[in-house]
Amino acid sequence: MLSLIAYIKNNFFRTFEQKTPTRLSHAQHQAVSILCRKGSLSMSELAHEMMISKQQLTPLVCKLLEQGLLVRRADENDRRIVRLEISDRGRKTIARLINEGRQDLMKKLSVLPAGEMDELERMLIRILEILKNVELRL
Repeated sequence: MLSLIAYIKNNFFRTFEQKTPTRLSHAQHQAVSILCRKGSLSMSELAHEMMISKQQLTPLVCKLLEQGLLVRRADENDRRIVRLEISDRGRKTIARLINEGRQDLMKKLSVLPAGEMDELERMLIRILEILKNVELRL
């Protein structure tokens, strides 16, 4: 399974470092993606989600703030806490990257005959079902 994931990643999805003019590193992309999914997080919460220290997160966040992909906001309940949120520019960047990734994938898969495409779709649906069942049992 890990070989399959690595193969798909290496052969079907270009890294975000190659895709975006903002040149997001893997860690920067991870931070932006987490904030896109989770919404507003404090530095401590984001560091916890990324499994890195706040000291490692600080320069990474500073670059994202400089690029305009994130914004800082004071917490509504506790003004001492600074929360990070993805900016409109950050959302547009992520949306563009997802769209480009989708287009790249469609282009690569377009060489498959219709029968193989249907078979691949059925297999992927079944893999997803199996993995969801594993998740339910944990």
